[in-house]
Amino acid sequence: MMTGEGVDLDGRAVQPGGRQPAPGPLALVQAYVNSFFDLEVEWGADLLATPDRLAGWLAARGLVPSGTKLDARDRTRAITVREGLRSLAAANNDAWGLVAADELVLAGEARPATSLADLNRAAAGAGVEVRLGADGPRFAPTGAGVDRALGVLLATTATAMLEGTWWRLKACPGHECGWAFYDHSRNQTSRWCSMAVCGGRAKARAHYHRRREDARG
Repeated sequence: MMTGEGVDLDGRAVQPGGRQPAPGPLALVQAYVNSFFDLEVEWGADLLATPDRLAGWLAARGLVPSGTKLDARDRTRAITVREGLRSLAAANNDAWGLVAADELVLAGEARPATSLADLNRAAAGAGVEVRLGADGPRFAPTGAGVDRALGVLLATTATAMLEGTWWRLKACPGHECGWAFYDHSRNQTSRWCSMAVCGGRAKARAHYHRRREDARG
C-alpha cells in the first residue's frame, strides 16, 4: 500500500541512543510525532509551535505547497493528531493502558494523553481516498492544506498497521519524554528511547526509592 509521492521521510533525522529511524514512509509519521522536541537546532523547541512553523514543517516535506497559510485552528487540529498518534505509539509500549475505546491514560504518570475520540474528531475531513489496483489497494491524498497533510500522515499510519510495522513504533515512557522510537529488536522488547538516558534514569529512581523503603524498614 502506498501513501503518495514527494514526501521527505526524515530518514536522516537525529535519533536518541543512535537508533535507526522507522523504515520507509513510517519515518515521516515518527518525525511528526517527534516534532514536539527539536534535537538538532533549537534544543527542546516545539517545531510546530505556531501556525507558520507548522506550515513550514509540512511544506519542507512536500505535504503542503510552499507559502501555504495556516491558522490557529489548523495548528490545534494538527497537534491533536500528533498527540493522538503518540498515545497510540505509547500503547504499543504498554506505557499507556487502553482503558476504554475512547480513552488512553498514562500508567503511573501524570502526563495527559490525547484520547482516541479526540484524535478521530481532529482527523475528520482529512484528505485521503482508497484506490484499488491489480497489485492491491493504496491510499491517495486529496484536497489541500492541512486536510491533505493529515491525510498523508493518517494514511501512512493505517498502512503501517495493515502491514504490521506500526506495532514497533513506540513512545518512550521516560519521565517527561514521550519520544517515538522504532523497535528494531528481534523480540520487539525495547522499552526506552535510550537505555543510557531514560532507561538509566528510571533505574536510578527505582534504586533511590528502594533505598528509602529499606531505610524506613
